[in-house]
Amino acid sequence: MGLAMYIGLCCLGILIINPFLGAKAASCPRGWLQKEGNCYGYFDEKLSWDVAELECQSFGPGCHLTSILSIQESALVSVYIKDKQRSSSNVWMGLRDISGQQRRRWRWADESTFNYKAWMVRQPDNSNKNEHCVEVTLSSSFRLWNDGICTNQNAYICKYQL
Repeated sequence: MGLAMYIGLCCLGILIINPFLGAKAASCPRGWLQKEGNCYGYFDEKLSWDVAELECQSFGPGCHLTSILSIQESALVSVYIKDKQRSSSNVWMGLRDISGQQRRRWRWADESTFNYKAWMVRQPDNSNKNEHCVEVTLSSSFRLWNDGICTNQNAYICKYQL
């Protein structure tokens, strides 16, 4: 065994034995919820959908208003919002109608596939033909969705994958 190979094996052994010398585990910012490979950040500040999405993007690549892709994720988000919310309001999530027309085309800000749906009764209704952004509603304990006017001022929740 050559000297270079011996040194290489010794270094590899040290890295395997001492995890503190390896790469740091990814984690969420302080105050965010880390669950199943995602970070969720709730913000009580009231913003329009577009400004809230820009705020989420300011946290780094891949951060957007949250997508909610399953009933389990819906329950997780609901509990997190109820724990964090200090002023009562609906909360923006990352779903938006990109068509702006009668025939709705829903798209997640993070471009996830739109399969799971949790609309309130008789929603989405596109009242007055100007409800193109989606909020989780206070009245449903943040489990059900309503299409709202994008310029309304709501709290918001961001999400990114670790």
